[in-house]
Amino acid sequence: MQRKYSLLCLFFAFCLLWTSSRSFGFEEADYASLDEVGTGSLLVKEGHSYRPFLRSNAEFDVQVNGLVSKVIVRQSFRNPGQDWVEAVYVLPLPDDSAVNAMRIKIGERVIEGEIKEKQEAKRIYTQAKAAGKRAGLLQQQRPNLFSTQVANIGPGETVEVELSFLQVLHYDGGQFSLRLPLTLTPRYIPGVSLMELPPQEVKGWSFPTAQVPDAHLITPPQTHQAQTPEGGDDQLKARIQIAVNTGFDVERFSAPYHAIDVTRLSAEYRVSTQSGAVPMDRDFVLNWKPVAQQAPVAAYFSEQVEGKDHGLIMLLPPTQSQNLQIGPRELIMIIDSSGSMSGQSMVQAKQAVQMALDRLRPQDRFNVIDFDSGFNTLFPASAHAEPGALRRARLFVDSLVADGGTAMYAPLQAALTGPDSEENVTQVVFITDGSVGNEAALFELIHKHIGSKRLYTVGIGSAPNAYFMRKAAEFGRGTYTYIGSSDEVQGKMSELFGKIEKPALTHLNVNIEGAQAELYPQPVPDLYLGEPLVIKARFDEQPERIQISGMFEGQPWRSQLQLQQGDSATGVATLWARSKVAHLQDEGVRQGNGELHRDEIIKLGIEHRLVTRYTSFVAVDKTPVRPADADLLTDQVANRMPAGSTQPAPAVGYPRTALGLHWHLLMGLMLLILALLVWHRAEFREECHGDLA
Repeated sequence: MQRKYSLLCLFFAFCLLWTSSRSFGFEEADYASLDEVGTGSLLVKEGHSYRPFLRSNAEFDVQVNGLVSKVIVRQSFRNPGQDWVEAVYVLPLPDDSAVNAMRIKIGERVIEGEIKEKQEAKRIYTQAKAAGKRAGLLQQQRPNLFSTQVANIGPGETVEVELSFLQVLHYDGGQFSLRLPLTLTPRYIPGVSLMELPPQEVKGWSFPTAQVPDAHLITPPQTHQAQTPEGGDDQLKARIQIAVNTGFDVERFSAPYHAIDVTRLSAEYRVSTQSGAVPMDRDFVLNWKPVAQQAPVAAYFSEQVEGKDHGLIMLLPPTQSQNLQIGPRELIMIIDSSGSMSGQSMVQAKQAVQMALDRLRPQDRFNVIDFDSGFNTLFPASAHAEPGALRRARLFVDSLVADGGTAMYAPLQAALTGPDSEENVTQVVFITDGSVGNEAALFELIHKHIGSKRLYTVGIGSAPNAYFMRKAAEFGRGTYTYIGSSDEVQGKMSELFGKIEKPALTHLNVNIEGAQAELYPQPVPDLYLGEPLVIKARFDEQPERIQISGMFEGQPWRSQLQLQQGDSATGVATLWARSKVAHLQDEGVRQGNGELHRDEIIKLGIEHRLVTRYTSFVAVDKTPVRPADADLLTDQVANRMPAGSTQPAPAVGYPRTALGLHWHLLMGLMLLILALLVWHRAEFREECHGDLA
């Protein structure tokens, strides 16, 4: 019997070890030494070592006009080796960016990209790669995460990839903001690993899983170090140049995470980083504030494309009744203490929760939920904000340690599925870096259970998943706040609670006079003090005016804006199409069918030359350049780990926040040891019996 038991343990131990080693083995063998090289480097494997592609530069040229910014990103790589190479890299972009152009430059040859349906673009690229032609493929993996492949880069050649995208500036609290993500935080990949793909198809550190079938495409290798193999200067830097035409005088520019220089040339401001180039380990953020008497209350920009008028409209909500506060409320704070939050992110998250506790009133009720691989709720049900309960909450928060996975589905479900109160407003403040790969399932959860509650997301860290944070807040009818350093916690959390402690502008309705219009977002969300309503519209003819009505402080509210004198601005039509694509995707989530509007999204993408979930850019040179007998190597690009993070880089197999494979490995080892002990004991007893006999 004991022998059977020990054999059974050995069998399970073998299965767990085999599964883990299969998962570790491929990536561990390929990326074991990537930490010795830099983020964004292209690597060629030679024997047991790597030879890097030295990236010569990364440049961001930004042109801001009114509410719209146009960004051109150029990334250059040089192949110093003797082999032909295909490069693959993942590029984070702003979560609302509309990518509408791609070109590849190799030597003096320029290849322009064409927009195609995604599978067709991939087929064209694959055929060109096999035929030895230079080719490029740009695909959207997430609205804020794109991948580029460049085939047949010759020995000694330099390739430059240029992308162009548009985005609407963020305006809040009287200041404009521009954000350029330069790296990403490794994402938590839940679900059982699928082994259906051959190893050569898996580009990232994770295999696909049942819950995240494209995990291998959104998990590029990452590294903390960025020096050249020879120990030279940091090669992972970006040069940023921004030209700002605001149409008004600016009181001040500020970049909270970088040192900048600002000069003025007539009506245009020129902004650049003081050091010339900056490490690509955190988002670059630029804020500017108009002088008080020139602060906008409304703005309108228009563009005509193919006989259709398009408009970008901004209107500020009312600012009266600053001192009016809402009645008793229930505040549920969810704090992420997973491994990806280790370091400064955890410090900032704790500070944010402690500050929220300080602002609670005796009539309020509250609770705190902590999560990593599992979750803990401070109280079985929300407690009144009495001194004893607050003291207990502070000790609870102080004791949190960042570790484990980022399993946020269960804690979100626990917070949102509680009964709606008729007396109190339930506000859920969700503090996390949002580093997950199963965004769609989480959006569906929020949409299904939000009821009359409101969800406010607080993005923490140097490179949070802004797309998830913003969309989660939209489905939760709340707001998104970003905190990038400990110095910002008090100010940003004060702004957030200043908003949610005041009445919002609700039940909004937009009416266009003089034209038929298609408007986004739909439905119009609630607005909070200091936040503008930004509408992207398409008209059948030039409209006359727009009327916006709603409820404020329990009373009807109305505002009107004349539209005849809007300034012309390039890209307004593209931004409208990007908003419609987002709306169609959201409708798919709401109706539980992500593929619901596939054909319509493809049509929009082709019509507006827009990269979407179903459309991609492909560029192919006509002439084959790689000799038919020469091999083509494929290598993935590493991204830099976010500044301040102490989480190990996911360069070796799966990170601790991923699939729990370390746990599987540990369990397998424990079972193996147990089986050996049982086996040894059985053998010892037999020996004893033999001796006694």
